[in-house]
Amino acid sequence: MRPMSAELRARLQAFKDYKVKHPRLEETDQALRQAINGHRSYTLLALYGASGVGKSTAMQRVARQCREEEADPSVVPVVVVQASPEDIGASARLDYYRQVLDQLGGHVAVKDRVMHLALARHPGKKSRDPAEWLEMREAVVYALELLRVQVVFVDEAQHLMYVDTPHKPTAQLDWLKTLTNRTNVLHVLVGNFDLYDFCHLNAQAARRMRDLPFPRYHVDHQRECEEFVGALRSLLERVPLAVDVPGLLAHWRWFGEWSLGCIGVLGDWMVETVDTLCKEGATTLTIEALTRHALQPDQRVRMEMEARTGEHKVERAKAQSAHELQQLLANPATLPGSGARTRLEANGASEVSTAPDTTQSHPPNSRIERAASRDPVGDQVPAVRTKKCPFSGVVEIAPQRFLTSDIAGVECPDCAARRSLVLRNGVLRFPSHDQRKTRTPQTERRWARQDTKWAVVGG
Repeated sequence: MRPMSAELRARLQAFKDYKVKHPRLEETDQALRQAINGHRSYTLLALYGASGVGKSTAMQRVARQCREEEADPSVVPVVVVQASPEDIGASARLDYYRQVLDQLGGHVAVKDRVMHLALARHPGKKSRDPAEWLEMREAVVYALELLRVQVVFVDEAQHLMYVDTPHKPTAQLDWLKTLTNRTNVLHVLVGNFDLYDFCHLNAQAARRMRDLPFPRYHVDHQRECEEFVGALRSLLERVPLAVDVPGLLAHWRWFGEWSLGCIGVLGDWMVETVDTLCKEGATTLTIEALTRHALQPDQRVRMEMEARTGEHKVERAKAQSAHELQQLLANPATLPGSGARTRLEANGASEVSTAPDTTQSHPPNSRIERAASRDPVGDQVPAVRTKKCPFSGVVEIAPQRFLTSDIAGVECPDCAARRSLVLRNGVLRFPSHDQRKTRTPQTERRWARQDTKWAVVGG
């Protein structure tokens, strides 16, 4: 390792500290600020996404902004807690209490209250005494209210929500909901896709909790490609070495694929490469150096599979919820005074029919005649409502593969129904449909899912 000049060390440190302001980050920043400062009916917000997408960066950025904007020194607007994978259930609650009191313990009143708590004074102490637990909880409520905390961020929050036997899956959520209801302090849970499941455990969770996905960039979408290239350019222009920016930008798809479209992964990759080159005395950032420090194939495949599984889970759950809601609202109410009827689509949008309301009011005592119709003769077979197939939503076929195949037919993996699909905004969606009645196998060339992969079959 060669010694670096003071100037190079300063430039390298500035590059390490630099955080790219890209559209995904800005959107999440605005949503978090609105949740903290605006009117809201909920006290829990789940911020979830793929590993390395930038969730922690967004959390730290908003926390810093809140602290900088607070003019009153007696107010602590933000508390940041790090959940531990080693603590589950009751242990996770105790760890949460200790971290909150540790950050707010600088206030004299809080310090005086904590000094008499055995569980707070002895970090390694465990207790089953309900009175000691109650004292810790009341101390946290007191500290949050006294110092007028606006928001508590819980990083790696999926660990906080796991329960130990024999408690119910909702035990941690019920505890946190009760705590936030008493203090009215917004808790932002930051973590992976498991948080989406916690948002929808029951009706109470759905009412008191909101979810905020932090999506990654997908290289098959033009607008997202442009935004990713802008973030990549911003990073390359700040590298404290000689860089052929246009030449490296020509490999933007390679950067996108090996960073999984996650700016956090891209930033760590670039920093690790540049730091090594600076310590080796190199003067130029090259594609060969970047290749040496890229994720290993086994790392990349694990991260890619986890991201796709999480995205698919959320997409399927939302589509299923929309379908179930449509089933519940089979006869939507008429909008007052307009005669318009609203029908909920599978993607969550609503379509309003402006057909005139043909129902007529009749004055009292007026004679109402039956409309002419044929009366049924003989035994009638009751109409059977066709069962809906559970499969619908996003079909994970790469847009380029789909277009070059010249085959639009896609087979439902559940009931083998065939539909012709069209790319919309770079995404294929299989519509909600009735379950196929016949068992006759499909023979024409079509897309079908085999195990977990889609391929062209038949013909």
